[in-house]
Amino acid sequence: MKKFVLRLFLVESAVIFLIFSSVLLKADDIKIRIENGIEVIYNPEKPVPPKGSAAKIVLRQEFSIGVGRFDEDRFGELTSMDVDSDGNIYILDGKEKRIKVFDSAGKIINKFGKEGQGPGELNLPVSLQITPAREIVIGDASNQKLMFFSLEGKFLREMSTATKARGLVLPLFDSQGNIIGQQIVQAEGKIIREVRKYDHELNSLFTMASVDITGVIQGKIDPFRMVFSYQFGKDNIIYCSDLDKYEIEIFSPEGKLIKRILKDYVPVKLREKDKEEFFGRMPEIDPQAKGRIKFSEYFPAYQNFTMDEQWRLFVRTFEKGKNKGEYYLDVFDEEGKYIAKFSFKGEPRAWRGNKLYAMEEDESGFQTLKIYSVCWE
Repeated sequence: MKKFVLRLFLVESAVIFLIFSSVLLKADDIKIRIENGIEVIYNPEKPVPPKGSAAKIVLRQEFSIGVGRFDEDRFGELTSMDVDSDGNIYILDGKEKRIKVFDSAGKIINKFGKEGQGPGELNLPVSLQITPAREIVIGDASNQKLMFFSLEGKFLREMSTATKARGLVLPLFDSQGNIIGQQIVQAEGKIIREVRKYDHELNSLFTMASVDITGVIQGKIDPFRMVFSYQFGKDNIIYCSDLDKYEIEIFSPEGKLIKRILKDYVPVKLREKDKEEFFGRMPEIDPQAKGRIKFSEYFPAYQNFTMDEQWRLFVRTFEKGKNKGEYYLDVFDEEGKYIAKFSFKGEPRAWRGNKLYAMEEDESGFQTLKIYSVCWE
């Protein structure tokens, strides 16, 4: 009888364990729901790669730019960059006020641009994009212009942002010539930073995200909650970040919210050492400006995101990797499912043709652009 009771207990315990394990497994599954007509992807804290799929990224460095023997091979500040369909690399050097062009092997082949306020001249260039129309567009925050060049460096035309889309920065162009970018506006006594979409004449079409930065004029600046991330996806849909939670919103080209990608995460506490490192990267910061910076207790959910040509999202988090200077990147597939995670020292800038272009800083602040081959296993 005792053996029977013991056996029954073991069987029941096994059944309970299986049920409990099944519940835990379901809790860690990716959940997809329709809420108010919007598809919402709920991702767990850990990746859930599809069974049998390639979910491990392998990166092999091919070469670096910015480490040559000659001054023209180097750059003072890697402000922005892009890659054309031939693999040529265009780097905006914000310090030198010029664009340097390297071929697919890293050899410099062209350079153009000069400082000034005249047509085609640069004062405070902050962004570079090769548009779907195969033109280079440079956003200049100080001159309040978008300047267009041919891929060979010939100045074509400019578009003023002094009146329409005043203060527009970090613009991206879609295949129809429409633009998404960030703009600071005043509304009801507040200062708001917004992500908007504009037509080809800079007429505002709709707003996708906003954050109240009124604290800036009150002497309170949180440097980690000032800039949004956004990208154009397949068929000109728009991916846009949320600065307060781990969420990426996806909008149709007409501005309708069609999907939300969410992920569970553990907030990363901002330590005194992190503040020191932040100021260490800005040695020329004005003492008054330094006193106006007010850090939050925790980092935002993530830093930014980039996208490859298979529409995978790479979200750079604030979770530090095992080695110094590394951060973890979360990878989501085209559907928004969390499939992989890896640590990486550099900051991804572009994914083109199975290559990753990433900016890396050494301890002295010297910048290089490293190019990696990308393989999924």
